[in-house]
Amino acid sequence: MTQRPSKNDAEFRLRLFRMMQRIRRCQEILMEEYHPADEMRCPMHFCIGQEATPTALSELLRPTDIMYTHHRSHGYYMARNAPLTDMIAEFYGKESGASGGLAGSQELSHSDYNFYSGAILSGSFVLAVGSAFALAYDESDAIAIGVLGDGGMEEGVVFESLNLAAVKNLPVLFICENNGYSIQSPLKMRSRAVVISERVKAFDVKASSVDGNDVFAVYEKLSKIISDIRTNPAPYFLEIMTYRTCAHVGPEDDDHYGYRPDAEVQEWLKRDPLIPLKKALKADGVGVQTLDKITAEIDADIWAAINTAKEAPFPDFNATLACNLSDDYSPVVTQLIEGPVGDFDPTQQEAMPGPF
Repeated sequence: MTQRPSKNDAEFRLRLFRMMQRIRRCQEILMEEYHPADEMRCPMHFCIGQEATPTALSELLRPTDIMYTHHRSHGYYMARNAPLTDMIAEFYGKESGASGGLAGSQELSHSDYNFYSGAILSGSFVLAVGSAFALAYDESDAIAIGVLGDGGMEEGVVFESLNLAAVKNLPVLFICENNGYSIQSPLKMRSRAVVISERVKAFDVKASSVDGNDVFAVYEKLSKIISDIRTNPAPYFLEIMTYRTCAHVGPEDDDHYGYRPDAEVQEWLKRDPLIPLKKALKADGVGVQTLDKITAEIDADIWAAINTAKEAPFPDFNATLACNLSDDYSPVVTQLIEGPVGDFDPTQQEAMPGPF
C-alpha cells in the first residue's frame, strides 16, 4: 500500500496549493472571458469557494476510479488530471473538446479519464451505483464516486441508490456538497433535516460531515474513507459543508435577488479555502514570490488553452448529426434552420468573433 503523505509534508501542501489555485484561477479567468465575444455558448456553473474537495480528491483517486458529478464540475474534472485544453475547447464548442464540442460545460465528460458530469436530477448517484456493481463483479479495488449538491438530495432516486448500495455492499463513495442553497432556495426552507448526513444513516450507510473549506480536514477524512472502501467494499456518504461565493450559474452576480444576506457571504469569504492553505505554506517558509510565480504559470497555461480553443475548428455539422440514433436527419436540420429560432446557423459560424 502506498503511504499517504502527511498534512505536515511541505511538498504535499504545495501540491494542494497548485491544484486549488489552478481550479480557482481557471474559474476566475473563464468568468472574465465568458462575455467579451460571446464565444462560449453554454451555461457555466462555477465552483469558486468549493475547490477544497476536488483538490483533496486529486491526491487520492486512481485512474481506474470512476467519477460522476453534478453540473458544477470543473474542479472535479481537473482533479482527474484531464487535459485543460480539452475542457476549455469543449466550452467553446470545438471539435477538439473533451466531448467533441457537443456537451459544453453542463455535460462535461472525458471517458479517457473515467470522468462524467451533468447527470441532472441526481443521476450521478445512480450511475455511480451502476459502475460500482461492475467494479464489484470484476473484483476490482477501484471505486465509484458520485457527487451532487444539497438540492439533489431531495430526489427520490437518491434514496433508492443509497439503499441498493447498502444492500449490495458496493464500493461507492457518495459526496454531497452542501453549500446551503438549491439554486436560490435555502436548505432550511426546504427541509427540517438540515444535517443531510443524518438522513442517510436510515439506510445503514456510514455517513458523516466535514468542513469543506478546510482542505486538510477533507483530505484526512477522504483518505481514510477511500482506503476503507477499497479494503472492505461498502458505501460511504460524506457531506461537505461549503459555500459558493459566486452566482448559481453564469459569470454574473445573482445576489441582487436577495436570496442570501450579504453578511453571510462576507463571513464565508473569510473562510476561503485558500486562506488556511496559504497560511500553512507561509509556516513552511514558502514566500509570496513563490506563490505568485506558481500562479503566473497557472495563468499562462489557462490562457494558452483558451487561445488554442479559439483557433480550433468547430465540429463538422453532418458528423455531429451522425450522433443521432435516427438515419433520417432531415427533421433535425429543418427544425434547426426553420424552427422558432429563426435563421440560426447550425454550423455555429455566428459564434465566431466579430465587431462589437
